Amino acid sequence: MNRKGKNMKTIITISMAILTIAAFSVRAPAENDASGSTVKCQRSQQKAERKAHIQQQKQENKQFRHGLKGVKGSEKTDAIVAHRETQYQENKAFTQQQHTENMAFLNSKLATNTKLNDAQKTELSTFFESQYQENVSFRDKQHTENVSYFTSVANDSALTMDQKKAKLKEYFAAQKGETQSHIQQQQSERKTELESLKTTK
Repeated sequence: MNRKGKNMKTIITISMAILTIAAFSVRAPAENDASGSTVKCQRSQQKAERKAHIQQQKQENKQFRHGLKGVKGSEKTDAIVAHRETQYQENKAFTQQQHTENMAFLNSKLATNTKLNDAQKTELSTFFESQYQENVSFRDKQHTENVSYFTSVANDSALTMDQKKAKLKEYFAAQKGETQSHIQQQQSERKTELESLKTTK
């Protein structure tokens, strides 16, 4: 039920898009070079933060699995669900923090932009915020579905352990395709949005 890699992918995709747009939202080529350097610095910092966050949760998972030894049945299922819920909420807080930093960065660059009018700047900022909120809703929906499916499979006494593992593997494989479609849809929307801004300059 731990889908951190998949969730991080949706986060990283939109984060990179925001920072890329911010890098070229300044007034002149020389400023683009300087802004690009700032973007690289922020990307590197956030990448390091994500890596540390993931490593910390991996360590927590290792300790959690060690503590589960000897725990069986619904008690084990409940403990796993509670642990994953805690980590999911930690992930939400972490990604919100990085998104807030990225939006502040974007808006600071838009404030000095002379190529876009105020309405276009607001439209761009609102667009990225809207996509982020779509991602939050998407991940919340999948998380709720994951908990429900995992619980039903884990508590199904008619299934062997191998059968349970197989059903969960099949479920998450199908969900991977759903996530990829979501990412591609947002990428297409971003392309359309940016093309629209170019044609209205």
